[in-house]
Amino acid sequence: MALQEITFTSANGRDTVQGWLYEPVGTPTAVVQLVHGLGEHSRRYLHLVSTLLDAGFVVVAGDHAGHGRTATGSGVWADAGDDAARVVVDDALRLRTEALGRLGQRSATAGLPWVVYGHSWGSMIARAMVPEVSSDLAGLVLGGVAAQMRGIERVVDRPALAALAAGDRAAEPAPDHLVGQLFDGFLERFGPDAGPTAWVALDADVVADHGRDPFNNFGAPLSARFLQGFVDLYDQVNGDAWYPTVPSALPVLVLAGDQDPVANYGEGAYHVANRLVASGHPDVRTRVFPGVRHEVHNEPTTRAEAEREITTFVTRVSASAG
Repeated sequence: MALQEITFTSANGRDTVQGWLYEPVGTPTAVVQLVHGLGEHSRRYLHLVSTLLDAGFVVVAGDHAGHGRTATGSGVWADAGDDAARVVVDDALRLRTEALGRLGQRSATAGLPWVVYGHSWGSMIARAMVPEVSSDLAGLVLGGVAAQMRGIERVVDRPALAALAAGDRAAEPAPDHLVGQLFDGFLERFGPDAGPTAWVALDADVVADHGRDPFNNFGAPLSARFLQGFVDLYDQVNGDAWYPTVPSALPVLVLAGDQDPVANYGEGAYHVANRLVASGHPDVRTRVFPGVRHEVHNEPTTRAEAEREITTFVTRVSASAG
């Protein structure tokens, strides 16, 4: 494996985004851009990254503004600046551009088919990227897809949040009750003794690892403007207007666990897939894993199969693109 670091100034003008370009041994056949979720960082995906490298794919990954190495550099967590919804998408697009520039310098890596894999919040960012890069995208993978989230669709006090995000305290932490509304119902299926992040995984070791990872900092207070940006981006990619922006021939893979509240316990995954098919996108595969929660790519019982779904998908769409 060859590893390069990529850094650039975030669209927020404040942060230096930290990214990585992983290249496999031998001649690669595709590029997978990995887009991580809320309150985590891209190196939590090293097992998946290794699997993708072994399959002959280049991997591009970075830490969003307010997250991971990017946040440790700025000292600012869980905030992406004004218009956070646009910032994180622009940064993901910029990372793609930077990586393309480096790959394009060598004939062996120039012009490779490009697949975007987004998990959770990353599934929202990935969907928002599609209209910007649709002509150059070979496939889209949505893991732990954020869809039909009860808190956003039925509970969040949108007027109160909008007022805070537009005020002079927008960069300060949002009130706990508003943040709690976002995650409404996340623990209701997991018993009275469930910890605050029990929804992440069925496996206790995965949950514990998530909690002790200093680059995750999942408990960092979300700024009001960041929370507003999260809701805005969710609305954008789950709204009716998004589906026509997806090229009709774009292959899409949707993954989730049937105990994942982010994906409405699997129903959100089927909803997104069915909406795609109904709007003229025939190449959609959906896999909802029984008995597991949010991180199907980390759950010990589903990790290998989830990775197999992803590598099989990338192999197929890259061959078609070639």
